[in-house]
Amino acid sequence: MSDVKKVVIILNGISLRKNYFYSKILPALQTVVHVTVQETRSKNDAVLLASKAVSQSFDAILAAGGDGTLNQVLNGVLHEQSNNLPVLGLVPLGSGNDFARTVNVRSDIEFLKNLFTDFTFRPVDVGKISFPDSKEPARYFINIADVGMGPYVVQRLLNSDRLFGSLAAYYVAIIKTFFTYRPFVLKMTTPLWKWSGMIRSVAIANGKFFGNGIGIAPVAKPDDGLFSCFIAGKISVIDFILQNGRLRKGKRPIHNEIQYRETDSVMLEADEAQPIEADGELAGNLPVRIELLPKKIGFLMPVEGK
Repeated sequence: MSDVKKVVIILNGISLRKNYFYSKILPALQTVVHVTVQETRSKNDAVLLASKAVSQSFDAILAAGGDGTLNQVLNGVLHEQSNNLPVLGLVPLGSGNDFARTVNVRSDIEFLKNLFTDFTFRPVDVGKISFPDSKEPARYFINIADVGMGPYVVQRLLNSDRLFGSLAAYYVAIIKTFFTYRPFVLKMTTPLWKWSGMIRSVAIANGKFFGNGIGIAPVAKPDDGLFSCFIAGKISVIDFILQNGRLRKGKRPIHNEIQYRETDSVMLEADEAQPIEADGELAGNLPVRIELLPKKIGFLMPVEGK
C-alpha cells in the first residue's frame, strides 16, 4: 500500500478527550483524508467494530483512545484471519498511551495531519496468548502482557473513579496492590531456557512502556522478532517501589532479584489460576502460552526522525 485515502477511526466513547477529538482532531484530519468515525457504546464494542471494518475496504483502521482501545481494535482485526489486513494506527487519547510512546505517535493536530501525508507502514510484531486448559479464544497484544501484580492493579484501575487524574489513580492502585498481593511461584518454559520462582511481576514485552510511562523494557523493539522478558522475583515492597522509580526515569533497575531475558515464545504456569493482563485489559488466567507473531501487521507511524 502506497497511500492512505480512506480510514475508519474507532473512538472510545467514554474517552475524557472525546470533545477534543470531535472539535479539533477530526476537522483537521478531514482536510487530508476521508474519515469515517465509529464510536464505541459498550464494553468490547471496539472488537466488533474493527472486525466488521476489515471487510469494508478501508486503507487503515485507527484506534482513538488508549492502550485498551488499541488492544480491542487489534483483536477485532486479527480474529478475522484475513490475508489482506488493513494497516493499524493510533490517535492516542487514553490515560496511559504507552504503546504510543514506543512508536512515537502523538495527539497534537499538526502531527496527526502529517501522519497521513508523511508516513511509513512499519510491520510490527504481535503477541498471541493461548489458553491450553480452556476453550477460550486466543487473545492478541501489541504492547505488553504481564502476570503478578499487574493484573490486580488493572482490576483496581477498572474500579477507580480517577478523580485526581490517571497517574494518581495508577499510584493509588499500585500502592494498594503492594500490600494485598501475595507472591506465587511462576514457571516459565521457553525453547532455550527455563525459569521458576516466586514473583512480584513478570512482563512479556513487545513495547518499552506500561503502567502510564514505566519503561519496563528499555531495549524492547516491536519489530525485532523477540519479547523482552522482565522478571521481578522475591523483591520487597520498598525495593520494588524504588525500582519502579528508576524505570519511570528510563533507567534500568539495579537489583539481584530483577533480570531480563529474551524469547519468541513462553509457557507460563502456576499452581493456581492466576490472572494475566495484556495492554491494560484483563485477558484470562494461567496457564497460557505466549508466542510472537513476527511482523504480523502494518502500523501507521511517522517517518523516523519526524
